[in-house]
Amino acid sequence: MTLSERMKAVIGLAEPCECIADIGCDHGYVAIELVRRGLCRRVIAMDINKGPLERARANIASFGLEECIQTRQSDGAGALLEGEADGIICAGMGGRLIISILENDMAVIKQMRQIILQPQSELSEVRKYLRQNGFAAVREDIVCEDGKYYPMMCVKTGMADSQENEPLHIFDTYGRGLLESANPVMRQYLLYQRDKLGHIKKGLQNGKDMTQRQQQRAIELDSELADINFCLDNYFR
Repeated sequence: MTLSERMKAVIGLAEPCECIADIGCDHGYVAIELVRRGLCRRVIAMDINKGPLERARANIASFGLEECIQTRQSDGAGALLEGEADGIICAGMGGRLIISILENDMAVIKQMRQIILQPQSELSEVRKYLRQNGFAAVREDIVCEDGKYYPMMCVKTGMADSQENEPLHIFDTYGRGLLESANPVMRQYLLYQRDKLGHIKKGLQNGKDMTQRQQQRAIELDSELADINFCLDNYFR
């Protein structure tokens, strides 16, 4: 079983617990590794589709972990009972889907000790949703694999995560924990983004006459570049 760097980092965010639910379990590798490392005594591996669950069952059986890992077909956390798991993992799915899962199953999820999220998109929307609904990140990580960057976080409920005059839109975009810890991969990502956005802006300005939309995009790029420079100047000196 070969784990990607992304999956290793997701597992690395988990605290030891009795039971965790892996939502969107795919091949079941994360569930298997959580048990093998002794981080969880039990895992409920969940997926909305039968195909991934069949693959997960086969992999779980190959490691002889059927008694420790239960598979369950479920739309999000819908098939999870209150108090059945100490935490959930939602990794490798779109940010809006993650928000939908949290929203639809909030009563169950609010009771959990750890919520590990790795959105593949709409990351700032996820962070904003969490902040506005009583969640706060207690651990964050980011890895670069095959040229792509994968931020992730472990969040808990009932913790204050913002104070007056803080740059909340920057924390939503880039992650408070990643910035305040001066995470080296986050610095690498910021430099990459600055270079990419700078080239896009230069391409727009090379045109003789910019359309209204291009002018608006240039303004947006200036704002994004200002935020990146703020992060580099204030957290990565």
